Amino acid sequence: MSLSDAMSTSPSPPSPPSRKESQLGAKCSTDTRDSATASRTSTEEQPMRSMVRMLGMQSRSVCGYCKTIDGSSCYMLESLRLSCESYQGLIDRGWRRSGDLLYLTDHADSCCCYYPVRTRTLDFVSGSSDKRVLRRWRRRFGATCIDNELADTVCISEEQQLKIVIESTGYSDEKYRVFEKYQRTIHNDDTTPERFSSFLCMSPLVHHHCGQDLLSQQEISQDAEHLRTLLPHGLGSYHMCYYIDGALVAVGVIDVLPRCISSVYLFYDPDYSDLSLGSFSALREIALVRQLHRYIPSIEYYYPGYYVPGCSKMTYKSRWRPAEMLDLISYRWIPIERCLQRIADYSDFCTFDPDLDSRGIVRKQGQVLKDAAPAFYMPKQALDNDTAGLVVWILVNGREMRIRPLLVSDLAAVSTSYEHVALQAYAAIGKDLARSMVILV
Repeated sequence: MSLSDAMSTSPSPPSPPSRKESQLGAKCSTDTRDSATASRTSTEEQPMRSMVRMLGMQSRSVCGYCKTIDGSSCYMLESLRLSCESYQGLIDRGWRRSGDLLYLTDHADSCCCYYPVRTRTLDFVSGSSDKRVLRRWRRRFGATCIDNELADTVCISEEQQLKIVIESTGYSDEKYRVFEKYQRTIHNDDTTPERFSSFLCMSPLVHHHCGQDLLSQQEISQDAEHLRTLLPHGLGSYHMCYYIDGALVAVGVIDVLPRCISSVYLFYDPDYSDLSLGSFSALREIALVRQLHRYIPSIEYYYPGYYVPGCSKMTYKSRWRPAEMLDLISYRWIPIERCLQRIADYSDFCTFDPDLDSRGIVRKQGQVLKDAAPAFYMPKQALDNDTAGLVVWILVNGREMRIRPLLVSDLAAVSTSYEHVALQAYAAIGKDLARSMVILV
């Protein structure tokens, strides 16, 4: 049986996409990149449903952290359009993005453990190393330029020769020159403008002005204007650009989401390494969360990325306290002090959740973890065997390209591997969140 035959016998789901979504899905089949770019550049007052394409489990590759050959395995989605709310739900289940690609590590079959970390910024207290960094910046740019321990305000006067600007993620030759120098000097790696653009300039996130309706109801025009200054396009992806003496010296790539700022990447001019731009940019991003909280109260966390035990490039992300780690079995955030103790006791993957301790979930050749977190290996079990009514979307040829719904259960008539990959997607994304998205085969 073909996909089209299976589709003809499959009942329609209760909530098909709008005509606009169908047209976008159709365009994806002939020119994915153009359609994704068009969706990214639009600003939606009411975000449309997110649209992703299943890429499935990827071949094992060299680990980016411990450099083990064939050491890392992950499930991957291509994001054609992603609402900020959907991505917030995904990162709260351990997903991260690289350009348009969304990935989730298979911890039962990878060399390193990737634990998501977040900082509770409203209670943040800078540590001694952070204070040293800020003192260095004060000496360089003047005490009036950086006026407290959080670097909450940075002066942008030409006399002080320091300027920090939040702008769109668009490509520029100036940004590329800094990135190319950074890659060549710090990572001994060659790059191209195309690689830079796809990695750090292209984002699937659809901008959304979630805070301005509330502000207009309260008639706080000055605050609304300040929010527009901080986030000119609302929630979404931005470049936080650092200029010294008029020259671009660093760019922090960030995603501003409904409950957090997620740090994507930082690159900088190695000639300014003495300024500890990595640490300073993290403090600036924490300060930005606190500023945004005034206008959008749900924003209160800073997500610096993954904590990878044993990797000095990644363990520093536990530095900004108070912090929490995500338990990748229960999807609950746990105070980091408990998590670090568990990691010290179990060098392989482990759970942090006290409610799960009796199950002894630690990785030992992957066997225990596969039973505990069966999303990739036994996805039906991960979904509590409740797979009725789960829908994916397929591209259909006709007078014009369009997408049509298909029950996941009917995929088995075409290919059990199709069905398995679709069930993996639902289990890894989470059934409720996945139901709100358009998942293309």
